[in-house]
Amino acid sequence: MSFQELRRQCDRDGIGPLFWDLLVEVCGRIARRYPPESYNHGESWSEEAFRDLAQEVALDRLLSENQLEYVLSLATDEDSLSRLLAFQARRVLAHRRTTTVVDRVTTRVRAIAQAPPYVVVTVGSDLFVSPAGGGRDPAYLSDADLRRGADLIDSIPRLPSSPGAARESKVYAGADVQELLQRLVSTFDGVTLGDIRKILEITLTAWLPTILRDGEEDHPSGSAPELELQRSQMTTLIDSLVRELDPIHRLVLLGKSQGVSDGQLATRMGRSRPWLADRKSEVLNIVESRLIAELPEELHTEATRNLLDELAILEETP
Repeated sequence: MSFQELRRQCDRDGIGPLFWDLLVEVCGRIARRYPPESYNHGESWSEEAFRDLAQEVALDRLLSENQLEYVLSLATDEDSLSRLLAFQARRVLAHRRTTTVVDRVTTRVRAIAQAPPYVVVTVGSDLFVSPAGGGRDPAYLSDADLRRGADLIDSIPRLPSSPGAARESKVYAGADVQELLQRLVSTFDGVTLGDIRKILEITLTAWLPTILRDGEEDHPSGSAPELELQRSQMTTLIDSLVRELDPIHRLVLLGKSQGVSDGQLATRMGRSRPWLADRKSEVLNIVESRLIAELPEELHTEATRNLLDELAILEETP
């Protein structure tokens, strides 16, 4: 393929045939590394699914958000254009995952709402959840109240998650899902399931462990033998670190990954804030020296995510 011809087609047609073929190829290459149950609506990856993803990238990112001109202005050859398109594909996949997360939590909320102390009534195709003693007349929340609801549940701890993990994070522990529903129902004197979904979308759209920054799109793109060998080493390092971290350090690391403040963590653990700050410094230094410093930069985000996932699973195990 001639990159110059691709550019000429785009100048003439917007997204031309050569650009489209490259986009489909890139989407297929990127998507294969994402679990289809979380990133393809539960369906196996196929050529048709790759084309659907490419169409979503084209419509939602390149055209609707005016990214087409941006990627074409930065690209200098086919390889650089492929990297830019891979970034756009990962953004779309990240959004798909967020939707899946919201769906899963909403399903758990629906199950809890079906039993006392709640009363559920049908409102069109939606459900209105009231406190057992009766609540307000069924109605949807205003945009301001939706944002208020998101602020209301923002302090509820969230479990860390990794896009490549075999086990998908539940986002909230069981007791915390119950707390989430209780806060919303009691504060608004009743709330629809649809509004709970909207509140979750506000809360979880930017969901990312606070120990990480902007890692959702930063999967390692290489699969060279050297990188795979280092990834194998990464798994060994994480297994060893998880076993050797003491319970206090595990709790501090998980708490910070969930966005819990030093003051809140200190109160939970019955300790002072300076004591908690010291423990946080200790565990971050341990992670840096025992894991991050031993790996290439391409694996730093993946290693941190996998470590948090393993710690969360350990804490959930009876």
